[in-house]
Amino acid sequence: MNILIVDDQPSVLVSLTSVIDWASAGIDEVYSASSSLTAKDIIRSKEIHILLTDIEMPIESGLDLIQWIRENGYEIECILITSYMDFAYARQGISLGVVDYVVQPAKTPDILRSVKSAVSKIKHRHDMLRTARVGSFFGNEVNQAVKHFLRIWPEEKETEEFETLLQMKLNRLTELGFHCTKEDSCAFFLTKIQQWNAIPPDKPSLRSTYEEHILRVFSFVNGTAATYFEDDSHLFTLLAMPSYDEIQKYLEILCKQVYENMKCQICIFYCIVPLRSFLSAFRYITGMSYLENAGKYGAVTQVFLTAENKNLSQVSRNYRCYYEQIKAYIRANISLPITRQGISEHIHISPDYISHIVRSVAECSCKELIAGEKMRYAKNLIETTGRSIGDIAVECGYDSFAYFSKVYKSIYGVSPRNARK
Repeated sequence: MNILIVDDQPSVLVSLTSVIDWASAGIDEVYSASSSLTAKDIIRSKEIHILLTDIEMPIESGLDLIQWIRENGYEIECILITSYMDFAYARQGISLGVVDYVVQPAKTPDILRSVKSAVSKIKHRHDMLRTARVGSFFGNEVNQAVKHFLRIWPEEKETEEFETLLQMKLNRLTELGFHCTKEDSCAFFLTKIQQWNAIPPDKPSLRSTYEEHILRVFSFVNGTAATYFEDDSHLFTLLAMPSYDEIQKYLEILCKQVYENMKCQICIFYCIVPLRSFLSAFRYITGMSYLENAGKYGAVTQVFLTAENKNLSQVSRNYRCYYEQIKAYIRANISLPITRQGISEHIHISPDYISHIVRSVAECSCKELIAGEKMRYAKNLIETTGRSIGDIAVECGYDSFAYFSKVYKSIYGVSPRNARK
């Protein structure tokens, strides 16, 4: 593949063309230009696959150059170099199909990462064209593969087996371009198609075209995604990106892009969870049948798995810190009788303040939070060990087996013995 680098500063241009090991990113030829005018001549005469251009240039900016590229039908993946970045640039860049941006002073690893992302996108487009030629059968195979991969995500448990299975999943995601660790989070979202203003494509074409739009929007912020369709009006997407602070804005752009380019009105429901807990999000989002008549065109709605999940995203940093300390204390002393006073003495805040924090985040009393954590621990032991129910009750700090069973059933709706069966 060939790259064209455009910058009006000679020193920057020399550095970018001569210092970087372009071959390591899959680049065969490197061309350079000091202005948009020269760049246009090169694009007319050479086969250019990737453009790396400064935004701030005299006469015509990098964005003006990209606008000309789009108007003239050149399929070139574009990367911006800019002195600063804000959402206004992002919105304009996405509308022009910019794949990424690099903030000055541009570091070699950042540039190579962006170029490799552009190379991957070009290969992905070629793969999609090959898929279209093969036909809808292969498209259905891809859809089933993505769906099956997400559906059999391991259920979160405090066992070595879970950690091994999770790592295997993450390794596979890395091979597919998702660079994730066990500590990272992901977004999982349902796209509901509400109305077509054109003839709808077949489902495999719908999936691939919609995924291409997702990648066009989120690759600009280094996001990666995999999508599958459940039927002709519901699609589900796993999305990984470095930060989810502005995900709502980018999903709103996605709705607009889909409407403009696919003539399709959609709404989106999304959830952000740790990758460790992805199966819970998958079950929740894919089971949202009650939203069948909810949502309006262009609406982007965040949903939460639990009250705790929702409130932790809204309370102050101090509340989050204290709440995490409270739960850490409970888990560290799971086999002991735990009281609000004991937690208070450990983290040095008043018992009443502890109750207020727990109520604000978990929407329950401190006693209920303690019982819930103990029963979660008990459930894990019941499902993953052969220990007797009586031993598990003692391990969770309960002297009375009958009371332990009563609490367990009140939370899970089934007795510990029946849970074991």
